[in-house]
Amino acid sequence: MSKIKKLFSKIKSSCKRTWAFISKETNVTRRELRSNFKSFLIWTLALVAILAVASMEFAAFVGNTDLLESMESFAAVFRAFGVEITDLSTAEGFVSLESVYLYVPLAIYAALLGGSIVSKEERDKTAEYLFTLPVSRTKVLISKVFVGVFYNIVINICVIVATLLTYLHFSPTTAFYQFLGHLSIGLIGTQMVFLAIGMLMAAALKQYKKSGAATLGIVLGTYFLFMLIGLTDKIDFLRFFTPFKYFAAGDMLSGTYHLEYIIISIGIFISGIVGLFVFYRRRDLNI
Repeated sequence: MSKIKKLFSKIKSSCKRTWAFISKETNVTRRELRSNFKSFLIWTLALVAILAVASMEFAAFVGNTDLLESMESFAAVFRAFGVEITDLSTAEGFVSLESVYLYVPLAIYAALLGGSIVSKEERDKTAEYLFTLPVSRTKVLISKVFVGVFYNIVINICVIVATLLTYLHFSPTTAFYQFLGHLSIGLIGTQMVFLAIGMLMAAALKQYKKSGAATLGIVLGTYFLFMLIGLTDKIDFLRFFTPFKYFAAGDMLSGTYHLEYIIISIGIFISGIVGLFVFYRRRDLNI
């Protein structure tokens, strides 16, 4: 009987320790979710508004052969933005053309979220309070990575659902729904790459104030390179240096995935997260 009591006592104490650990992790995660919800909401509403305006433009293209023919004359201009002119009379063709308004904003959101979620303790002067709690830096970073991935997945879903709803009254074909599935994968792949880059920059740079500008510079710089590659084949070898090339809208429209780009994307994400833990654990926080 005494052995049974001792066993139950050990189980009870083990459960208490486990619950205390989960509570600490949950509290940090909830804190991160609350503090980043406002920016998530603003970005989501802005993207939904852009999609609504774009769907109004699409209404002008449907059945207007003259307008469609005139758009073809601007093929070189659109190619400069990394977009190929397709059948703009279809919902999937038009969305692929307008996808630049999804790829770039979501990449910026992911990169800035990654940077701010890591550096905000120094920015808001809450580092001293947070790290005096019985929670290690590793556990805090795990919560931050989780929240960063979570919000990027949620905003991705919101954008895809909003796209579906805004074009639903045009009676799209099966190809449109298939394209949205591929587009969602392409967007989230691009988002994860820039999320990892943003987190790594915030942890690696000694001055947290510079991380946001540096991360934004990387996003815009890689997109500019993406545009240049679309203009000339002479620098096509640089395509591996721009994440916007990994899951391009044209490839998503045809459902084409390149193994080398997938491997590079996974490699960048893993390297960025590993680098985050390495640099942040060595970092002297500015309190």
